[in-house]
Amino acid sequence: MKYLLLMTFSGSGLLVGYLCWEKLLGKSLTQCMKYRALMIVMLVYVMPWAGLREGYRSIFGPFWRMGAIAAAKGIVNAADIKTEESVYQTEEYQLWMLVLAIWFAIAIGIMLVRIARYIAKRNALHALAIECGDKDLEKAMACVRESCQYKCKPEVAWTRVDNETFTLGILKPIIFLQKKYDKKELYWILKHEMTHIVRKDLLVKLFLEFVCCLHWFNPFIYLLEQKIRFLCETSCDEFVIKGCTEEECRVYMALLDENKGGNKLRIPFSSALKDSDEEIEKRIALMKGRRNIKHREKIIAIGVFGLLVFLDSLTALAYPKVYHVKNAVTEAAEDSLGGGNFWINDCTEDGYGIFSDTILYDEQFVGDDDQIYPTDFSNETKVCSLHVKMPGVVQMHVKDGAAGCIIEIYEASRCAKCGMVWKGELLYKVRKDLCVHQTVSVE
Repeated sequence: MKYLLLMTFSGSGLLVGYLCWEKLLGKSLTQCMKYRALMIVMLVYVMPWAGLREGYRSIFGPFWRMGAIAAAKGIVNAADIKTEESVYQTEEYQLWMLVLAIWFAIAIGIMLVRIARYIAKRNALHALAIECGDKDLEKAMACVRESCQYKCKPEVAWTRVDNETFTLGILKPIIFLQKKYDKKELYWILKHEMTHIVRKDLLVKLFLEFVCCLHWFNPFIYLLEQKIRFLCETSCDEFVIKGCTEEECRVYMALLDENKGGNKLRIPFSSALKDSDEEIEKRIALMKGRRNIKHREKIIAIGVFGLLVFLDSLTALAYPKVYHVKNAVTEAAEDSLGGGNFWINDCTEDGYGIFSDTILYDEQFVGDDDQIYPTDFSNETKVCSLHVKMPGVVQMHVKDGAAGCIIEIYEASRCAKCGMVWKGELLYKVRKDLCVHQTVSVE
């Protein structure tokens, strides 16, 4: 659940950054650059930055460790622990699981409704389609493939609508050609639709549907959907008229202008030549106002967006650390029913620390070889200039004021030469109802 919340937060944060980037550097951006940038934003919504957590910890290590030592309080939460089977589920953990179940139930419901609508419309359109008998079709198709170096050769059918052209199908795309068009417009209609096919825009829209369903509660996701759908068409327009003469551009813009009005099928998982009248006017205005952007301007704009992505990726530090605990030695305290936490009694694995029930000192270092040493947190330059560090954990033994005790286990390392110990992040705590440890004080 925490991962989903952090993904929706980081995705929305990057979208806000994109809007500022578009506003400030709009004159240095092409429609294709904007479209690709929004595809990155879309990916951030479904790809958590958690994998970068350890890398950023190593980069910002000194600052991270100082904060960890100062704020190392509390007991490991049940939701942050992964075991071989199931773990003890606290009330807090069960509440998060309930919210997660509701979240996914609504997301799956929305997706099923959209898929059902798509299948119904697709079947109806296939049933009403007419075999294309245009004798100029093959010639126009060959011309598009040659001029654009497209290898695909999709099936083409006529629709029963005068000015509605669209493409359906991701694996086997079919271009549904509008019923009425001039002979000179056929080339541009096919070029537009085949550009969508070659760029895999239908796959992008399918993935966008998944992202919208997953983050259905987030208002920013609908803004993202609107912008991607519009930029999908404007970037396609930009690609279609690239390298064309002014006369050819006028023919293409006239084609778009003629496609205003008419039916609005609103077919999901598809690409269409036409759009709403207002958006078609915006597309035509963008083509009329196009300018040559210098290579240097593009590099600066890409660099600024890359910086925004980097800053957004710092949310990786907010992802919770997952503790892997041996199921065979994991026990839950019965008295934690109302507390939202549980205690770990014994040991952990996979580099997350070693717990030894042998307590010789109130503060002791336990190495990977199970050897126990008293700790020394003195100045690291005091004894030797070149330390040879060995990994392990530091165990802090504290009486709880009654008959029990609490043992805090920290990440740590120790110099094999001088005995200097470096204490890192708190891993977990162990609570003993009855303390049987006889410790030795170290002066």
